[in-house]
Amino acid sequence: MPANMTAFMDKTKKDANNATEQVRLEDQHGTVVAAMEGRLLYARSVQTGSPDSGLCMCQWPLDRGPSKAALPAEHDYIGTDVVKSLYPKPPPKGTHFQDQSIKEPFPSEWQETFEVVHQRLVMAAAAPKQTPGFIVQNLVKLLKPVGWLQLVEVITTPVPENPIPRNQHIDMLDSLYKNLYSGTKYAKANLMADLPWEMEKSGLRNVQQAEVLVKYGAATENLWIREKSLRTAVAGVPNFLTVLKEMPGDVWKQEWNDLPQRHHGLYKDLAESGGYMSEKDLAKVVEMRLQ
Repeated sequence: MPANMTAFMDKTKKDANNATEQVRLEDQHGTVVAAMEGRLLYARSVQTGSPDSGLCMCQWPLDRGPSKAALPAEHDYIGTDVVKSLYPKPPPKGTHFQDQSIKEPFPSEWQETFEVVHQRLVMAAAAPKQTPGFIVQNLVKLLKPVGWLQLVEVITTPVPENPIPRNQHIDMLDSLYKNLYSGTKYAKANLMADLPWEMEKSGLRNVQQAEVLVKYGAATENLWIREKSLRTAVAGVPNFLTVLKEMPGDVWKQEWNDLPQRHHGLYKDLAESGGYMSEKDLAKVVEMRLQ
């Protein structure tokens, strides 16, 4: 059977019904938003309409209001996920959460109704059932003619300034993405580099991309973000390795054998020296680079 992220989700569910995964996602969100200098949305403007709405991942729509990273509070938002335990109770005003897999078509009544659609780091969850091309087309169908699609995905190339364990983590993610799409044209290094092309092929105009260098540990000056970045840098490693171990063939690399045991070492290295990772923000395409 083709490899997928089911093993990751099963493992997080066993851990207090995703409680630690919730913390990891919140830490990841804070770290990424800090790297984007508080800009959740790169759209130049959001058109008014009835209703004004945005479709987004579960964590993103919670960051609203004057004390937050400033998503307009007057709009209506729909957050989607496949894990109900990640939904806030009660939901913020103007926000509705709904079960929806990125791998499945969205409800027909949602088509061409959204001003803004935002998704972050979802392409791994789509494989192998769907491809990045399907995901982009599925999201584009939701947009009004003047809508804005913003995607954020990781750039899986090493950063020279990083400590060795951090670049091994990036290499691990690159192998994970590539092998999740084994047997397809997407089975290649840094596969998210093709997202701008996929967005243009889906009919989007004025596709733009920005590379954001995400800082970890000592590389960031904000002490609150520094702690969040340290936690999220190491928290997902055991779960990603679980998926890689289940992949057929010679995917596994010897240098990954003790990555879980080196958590404290990586945490210490990042705390003392810092590290980076890039993410690509496609707005209509966004890139992120992890440090």
